[in-house]
Amino acid sequence: MTHTAILGAGVCGLAAGMRLADAGEPVTLVEAQHFVGGLAATLRGATGAGFDWGPHAYHARNPRVLDMFKEIASDGFPAQPKNVRIKFRGRYYKYPLEAMDMARTMSPVLAVRAFVDYFSEQIRKRIAPRPLRSAEDWVVNAMGRTLYNLFFGPYTEKVWGVHPSKLAASFAQHRIPHISLIKVVLSSIRKGYAKRTGTEHRYAPLVIELFYPPKGAGLVSERMAERIRGRGGKVVTGALVTGIDAHEGRVTGVRYRRVGTSDVPAVGQLGMMASGREKDTPRHLPWTPGETEERIACDRIVNTLPLPVLIELLGDAASPEAREAAAMLRFRPITILGLRVKRVRCLPAQSIYFQDKTFTRLSETRHYGGSAICAPDETVLLCDITCDLNGRIWSATAEELADVIGAELAAEGFLTREEIAEAVVLRSTMGYPVYVVDYERAIDTLMQELGRFENLVTGGRQGLYKYVDMDIASEMGLAMADHFLSGKTKREAIGGVPYEDRAFA
Repeated sequence: MTHTAILGAGVCGLAAGMRLADAGEPVTLVEAQHFVGGLAATLRGATGAGFDWGPHAYHARNPRVLDMFKEIASDGFPAQPKNVRIKFRGRYYKYPLEAMDMARTMSPVLAVRAFVDYFSEQIRKRIAPRPLRSAEDWVVNAMGRTLYNLFFGPYTEKVWGVHPSKLAASFAQHRIPHISLIKVVLSSIRKGYAKRTGTEHRYAPLVIELFYPPKGAGLVSERMAERIRGRGGKVVTGALVTGIDAHEGRVTGVRYRRVGTSDVPAVGQLGMMASGREKDTPRHLPWTPGETEERIACDRIVNTLPLPVLIELLGDAASPEAREAAAMLRFRPITILGLRVKRVRCLPAQSIYFQDKTFTRLSETRHYGGSAICAPDETVLLCDITCDLNGRIWSATAEELADVIGAELAAEGFLTREEIAEAVVLRSTMGYPVYVVDYERAIDTLMQELGRFENLVTGGRQGLYKYVDMDIASEMGLAMADHFLSGKTKREAIGGVPYEDRAFA
């Protein structure tokens, strides 16, 4: 019987493994961390409170994926209306932006300027259209220079560490839902699901409601792993992949070495996700690979490890051109500061985006439905911070970050420093793919290269180098499993599908 090795036990790899295991196929998942779920994991602090890697609620547009989530979390998967805000210039705005909300909260002069600017841009692009090369071009073209200068430009540079003029236009297409101001106006006068226009990018849809298990987002990942094991599959944690064996365009095995846990109690770190192949060794990464290399013989591979790492793991089986292209791709590291707070509620929304704080997004798990994530008289806040590897934020302890961010939260009136009962950090060296201008050329080279390996597929946020959420990552995992079960060749399955529309490669 055909044996599939799955590299990475994030939600994408778990979905693929569960689908194959349900079909009676032998599978082995290999995961470097001491936990499963990847960025969809919930890690426990000193008192058992759960901390996610940011606000990872589920919002599948694909009924098959949402039904899968509901089946797995059948004992509790409540829906909540989405309630997300942006705060800038001292005011809260709905996110995605709504015209009526903007009109109510902006000064009349600024609101008029934004709308005049928008309509002027619409006339200009009809008379003298210009190519949209960068994210700056895309947003200005869609919303006008005023809204770009007010929020999208400064916020994007803060999050990604790159000026929007140096990010590809497809970045905006992927990550800014409802980008046309005309659609924003239409959305403002509609209610519930009627807000959807059907024209949003599939990777950044307009989300109306969110689902979240009361015990934490990671419950779904943990139960996926249990189901795989229950079907006879294996989930091997603490195993860092060190190489992929390939011969004449086919993969034949996976090599790995044992590693320890990535939690570091001395600095308040619950976990760190790293590939083990970073150019600089990440600080606070305690494990080093063991001396003994183990091997799993396999007939095919589902990869969810970062795309550049996959090419490196293939070694000489990958072409020099592919290795050069892979070296162009990079990821933005993230640090999540989790705070257990002695309050039942802190925030007026599920998540709030900020331009002027150490963090870029502040979330409260209870607002998403995490009623059992901590003690009844407490709550959990999650502060997303994009940062540089081994920089000031990355190297700080949880308490050091809590002092700085606690003061910022106190200034906003959300809490007092004395109410912070516990501070933890969760880190990832590969949080977000960075879509620099012309990255598509590197992707084209890698897509051609991967087409040579018939029994190897890759998908997920890191594995396909696409900034997708848990629902799309799960959909990608199912698609990879379905492909192998179909018996089709890659050319038959995705030969004519452009990269932007692919669920795997």
